[in-house]
Amino acid sequence: MKTYQLSFAQAQSYQHPAPDRTAKRMVGWDILFRVWNCRKAMARSVRMQQKRAPHRLDWIPLVSLSDGEGY
Repeated sequence: MKTYQLSFAQAQSYQHPAPDRTAKRMVGWDILFRVWNCRKAMARSVRMQQKRAPHRLDWIPLVSLSDGEGY
């Protein structure tokens, strides 16, 4: 997995190399991005977070998950 951090302004115009496998979360005024090896693994991580109470450090996928992904 690759992780990189951009400022909020930089993140608005940045073209992600693999948006379907990328998720983000806020860290202060910056945005932390993580690129998973495959979309299935990212979907599983996001779905596990959704089973508990929401938290500010939860990963949010750049491309929304469909209903059947991650289960």
